[in-house]
Amino acid sequence: MKQFAIIGLSSFAKRIIEELEAYPCDILLIDKDPAAIELYKDRVSRSFIADVLNEETIRRLVPADIDGVILDPGDRIEVSILVTNYLKKMGVKNLFVRAETDEHGEILNLVGADHVIFPNREAAIRIAPMLLTSHLFNYLPISENLVIAEVKSPEILIGKTLIEADLRKSLNLNVIAIRERDKEDFLFRKADYRIQDGDILLLAGSQDNIHSFAGTQRSDASDGLRNLYRRLFG
Repeated sequence: MKQFAIIGLSSFAKRIIEELEAYPCDILLIDKDPAAIELYKDRVSRSFIADVLNEETIRRLVPADIDGVILDPGDRIEVSILVTNYLKKMGVKNLFVRAETDEHGEILNLVGADHVIFPNREAAIRIAPMLLTSHLFNYLPISENLVIAEVKSPEILIGKTLIEADLRKSLNLNVIAIRERDKEDFLFRKADYRIQDGDILLLAGSQDNIHSFAGTQRSDASDGLRNLYRRLFG
């Protein structure tokens, strides 16, 4: 069974605990606030009230071969930097650290963080596109050049087969799966599947192409989107 340590109990770490509870794993929780530990001690395998600024305490409580560590001491930037350094000197791998600013993130990378997390920024990146159009239901940036998104099929594609729409050729977008109106699950579809009114397409592609398809490029996006489809599909 995998074992993870969570050091610090700010909002991001609390959400991680809630997510990990659904999986078979051991969670080691460390925080200096007795009240926080009291609230979460029954939801983890082991918990300790400790000051993590003490390097010896970290070495005593966190196994060097642990499967992963989530470090979230809130806005105490110096704590995250020092503890990241302690853990990397121990040889701990798979270290996720929450960052407050770009500068903070750069320092965390320098001292050895494997994954620097900007939860507020990442949430904003996901939410902002969905605010701009009713066609976009989910938006997940995978990397700088790849996004996976759930997009309602535009009227101009209704009645076309996937091969006729050919979004890979026309917009460099890949249709991963399709969820029909009022259905909960996405299903893989063959090239001869005919797109229906209300279909949600699960697409993979670049940010620009996803935005173009969903109509979130600019304030006159709906007109621009219609013009784009006219050029592509006649």
